[in-house]
Parts: sequence; structure tokens; C-alpha cells
Amino acid sequence: MIETVRGPIADSKLGITLSHEHVLVFMGAENRIYPWLFDLEKTREKVTRELSEAKAGGVDTVIDLTTPDLGRDVRFVADVAEASGMNIVVATGIWRDVPRSFWERDPDKIADIFVREIEVGIDDTEIKAGVIKVANDAEGVTAQAEPALRGAARALKRTGCPISTHQWAPKEVGRRQVEIFQEEGAPMERICIGHSADTTDVDYLEELLNTGVYLSMDRYPGGPGRPDWKQRNATVKALVDSGWTHRLMLGHDYAPGPVMAGREAPEAKPSGYLTLTSVALPALRKDGVSDEDIDMMLREVPRNFLTR
Repeated sequence: MIETVRGPIADSKLGITLSHEHVLVFMGAENRIYPWLFDLEKTREKVTRELSEAKAGGVDTVIDLTTPDLGRDVRFVADVAEASGMNIVVATGIWRDVPRSFWERDPDKIADIFVREIEVGIDDTEIKAGVIKVANDAEGVTAQAEPALRGAARALKRTGCPISTHQWAPKEVGRRQVEIFQEEGAPMERICIGHSADTTDVDYLEELLNTGVYLSMDRYPGGPGRPDWKQRNATVKALVDSGWTHRLMLGHDYAPGPVMAGREAPEAKPSGYLTLTSVALPALRKDGVSDEDIDMMLREVPRNFLTR
């Protein structure tokens, strides 16, 4: 069984799963601190539309890696999941701007926080986290961030709940993340190193894979200063050709933006959750990646990752 915002579901119900997404992001949790700045009803309508489009376009499940410091609101997520019919797995954990309260907190105490959200529920709800999120960017794993990684590893060992990371792949930050998880004795087959398609260095990615972790090949379609979707596809194909399909997942790191108070919702555009299915996957098939391999990356690998 896998925890979603609408309750636990059998792993057979996951279907096509996007590995690293967001339902809604508010930097610094501004939705809770300055709620008057946002039109939450229009935001709800916008997010429901995009998730409904994704569902109609063949996506069945979204792994939502939004943490408290990114404005996580599981009641909002449950509402839009119900309205759209999308399965949504939500996260415990901490993003890259580690709160000061975590800097000196013992990793076991950090693990206690994560474990409560996995076993009891998030906020005062019965909605349980199905994944643990930790993040380190171009600055690497700082002294302030390291306890959160160690706490995540200990929470994984206590609960079996998997870890999904944010890394800065161009600087190979995933290597240090893996080292810390290994030092903690975490089961590497329960860990996914995210944003791995931000590099085209296949040797580095295979180094990570050889430790037993999964890779989330996400952030499609790419952007300025990062590989575009064609380069991401080329990296995915190289790894598939090397026999790593069973350790690869695909996603976008997409988040529909909130609607600001006093403004109209922006003109509807095709959902950012559909770039893979509408653009990248048809091109992968043309390049010789089989339907079987694509199905494995979208269905079987996320199911194996999420199943404790």
C-alpha cells in the first residue's frame, strides 16, 4: 500500500507516475504567513485544471515533493486531488533553505519529526507522507544541511519510507548525499537522487547508480543554462542503453504558480505536467527507446521506489 492525500492505495493503482513534481509552491511558506497576498480560490481552480489535464493526458500519479518551507498545504492538495482524480503522494522533509531551528537539532530529533508525519499525519490531519524530501544545491551539503540528511536517513531506517533528493548535478552534489546516506547505513535501494538530468555526464550518473540508488531524470523541458529536453533525452537513452532502465524515473519538477490577489488567473496553457508525454517520450521512441523501457520508467520503477 502507498500513502496518498486521499488515503492509502494499492501499488497496482499507481499507473503512470511522475517522479518529482509540485502541486503548488509558495517560497518561504508565504501562503501561511501572508495569505492576503494570494487568491486561493482562483489558485485552486487553476491547479485543479492542470491536474485534470494531466489525468486526461495519461498521468495517474504525481509525487509531490513540496516541503513545509515551500508552503506545503496538504488540505489544499487533498482538495485538488479529489477534484481532478489524480493520485498525489506528499512529502515530509526539508528543502534547501534549512530552517535555523534545524541547524543544531540532533539528527535523531529531526528523524522524529519526519517519522511523525509518516506514521501519524501531517499538521493535524491523518494525511501521511509517502516520501522524505531533502535538498542541497550549488552550495553543496553545508554544515547546516547535513543534520537534515542524516535525520532523513534515520527516518528511512525506522519506517521504510523512501528518500527523494534535490541535488545540483552540474557540481555532482549527489555524490556527497550518497556518502552521508551510506555513512548512516541507509538502504540505498530506498533512495532517489533527483534533478539528475541537469547533467549530461553519464559517467557521474553511473557512479551514483552503482551505489544502488534510483535517479530521477526530471526538470523537463529544461531551461537556460541547463540541458534542454533533447539533451535530457540523450542522457536518458545513454543510461537505458547501458542497462539502467530499472533505476530511472522521469518527471518535470513542475509547479503551477499561485494566482496573486486582485489579479485574473493567467490564460490557460497546456499543463506543464504533460511535457514528457506530449514531447519527450515520442522523441525517445523515435530514437529507439522501447515502449517496454518507457513503461518501466513511468510505472514499474516508481512503484518499486514507493513500496516499502
